[in-house]
This record gives sequence, structure tokens and C-alpha cells, in this order.
Amino acid sequence: MEQLRYIHQLEIEKSEKEIVKLNNEKLEQEVLLKTKELASASMKLLENSGTLVKVRDELAKLEIGEEESSDLKRVHSLLKDVEKNSANWDQFASHFDELNDGFLNKLKSNHSGLSRNDLKVCAYLKLNFTTKQIAQLQNITVRGVEIHRYRLRKKLPVGKDQSLSDFLNEI
Repeated sequence: MEQLRYIHQLEIEKSEKEIVKLNNEKLEQEVLLKTKELASASMKLLENSGTLVKVRDELAKLEIGEEESSDLKRVHSLLKDVEKNSANWDQFASHFDELNDGFLNKLKSNHSGLSRNDLKVCAYLKLNFTTKQIAQLQNITVRGVEIHRYRLRKKLPVGKDQSLSDFLNEI
């Protein structure tokens, strides 16, 4: 009888280990799915920054004097694409927060003076984007990103001997 209890106990432990293993696999799949969604949102943001460049080009054509109704319609449709950008950022931010233990929410609560653009740059830095990639996403110059990083260092308590990326990764 004691031997049967021991065998039964071993089977219960084996079943519990199997359940834990399955739960871990499920969680890994969820993280992978969220990572793919985050990458997708990032790509949409990159595409929208390309749309902004197209808008500038179309507006430059209009200033030259090539005014036609088809040009105006193209600019109007491009502007509609740009309006979707903020919705994509909100989606990106929610996925990013899920994957990074509420990073943006923690940053907002600890440093209430940060603007929406500050939070975007912090998210991109946390993802280890280069200055050039951030410039494309924000549709600004590389120098503009460098200035933004400098201002972020002043807003956040980042020491001179610590990099901004390291500081953000510790949050």
C-alpha cells in the first residue's frame, strides 16, 4: 500500500511538472506573438514616416506651380495616412508596455514632465534603435535626435558617466 502511495505521488509530481512545462511554453508563445505585433507596429511607424516625406514632396510640387486637382487629391490622401500615425503609436505603446513590464507607464509616473515625443524616443532607445533609425521614425534630422537625447538627459536624472540607454534599461 505504501508503495502504491509513493508511485501515485510520483505520478502527481510528474503531472505537475508537465503542467508547468506546458504553461511555460504557452507563455513563450504569447511573448513571441507580442514581439511580432510590436515589430509590426514599428514597421507601420516607419512606413508612416515615409508617407510624411511624400507629403513634403507633393507640397513642394504645389509650391512650384504644378497645381492640378489630382495633385491635391494625392496630398489629401497622404495626409489621411499620416493621421493614422497616432493610432499606430498608441498600439505600439500598449504592446511595448506589455513586453517591457509597463516601462512607459513607469517612466510617465516617475518623470511626469516627459512629453509624448520624449516617451517615443525613450521607447526607441530601449529597443536599441540607432540615432539614424530614430530620426527616420520621428521624421527629424540626426542632429535633432541628438539634441532630443541631450534634453532627455537633463529631464531624467542621468549622470554624466552613465549612458541614456543604460539608464532606460534599468527602469
